[in-house]
Amino acid sequence: MSGRLPDYAERVLELVRAIPPGRVATYGDLAQLVGEGGPRQVGQVMSRYGSDVPWWRVLRAGGAPPQGHEESAWAHYVDEGTPLRGRPPRDYRVELRAARWSPAEPGMPRDTEGDHPVFGGGRGRGGLHHLEVWVGDLAAARASWGWLLGELGWTVGDDWGHGLAWELGAVYLVVEAGPDVLTGVHERRRPGVNHLAFHGGSRAQVDALVAAAGAHGWELLFADRHPYAGGPDHYAAYLADGQGFEVELVAD
Repeated sequence: MSGRLPDYAERVLELVRAIPPGRVATYGDLAQLVGEGGPRQVGQVMSRYGSDVPWWRVLRAGGAPPQGHEESAWAHYVDEGTPLRGRPPRDYRVELRAARWSPAEPGMPRDTEGDHPVFGGGRGRGGLHHLEVWVGDLAAARASWGWLLGELGWTVGDDWGHGLAWELGAVYLVVEAGPDVLTGVHERRRPGVNHLAFHGGSRAQVDALVAAAGAHGWELLFADRHPYAGGPDHYAAYLADGQGFEVELVAD
């Protein structure tokens, strides 16, 4: 590289250099830490300027290595002891649960209050890392979840055929229908996770989502009590898709 890089690129590459061997970050992680742009913008920086930094430590949301560089990245992962799953050197993913890096780890510079990394972001111990939802019909999930998450500002970070990962800041949500998914229908009323709740924006925005939801595989629950099914001071919509999953859209 020669000449001065754009400020945004410098900030992204500074973070990439800080990722320790054996650890990784997603494009969305870095965008959140920089406090500007999104996964696509970080990807553009890595494509244009990333050859002189440890590029293999920056991944798509589902843990897939940089596209087109799977074999060369695999050699680095083996050398650094990065945890992997699948069938390397081509069909594999980095195990994000074990390898994902956070700048809140020891050794990263912190702000004057000592509460947040100097790069921003506010992620730290106890924060939500990711959610993983297993489904029986991925095509239906692409339609229902894809529409809803897109309306809420999430972006697709990775698509590996039998699963997708959507990103919002440093958090990602996986919807997968891989070979380990058992047959059967999800039942939200059985022991386990009942529903996911999202900030839905203003009351008008929540109402607009409810009005459009039926065309995208969702139905309104508790219609006789909507929009106060959660209580007289809680304006929210409860939706269920055709596979039995429930979401709550809370008005701010």
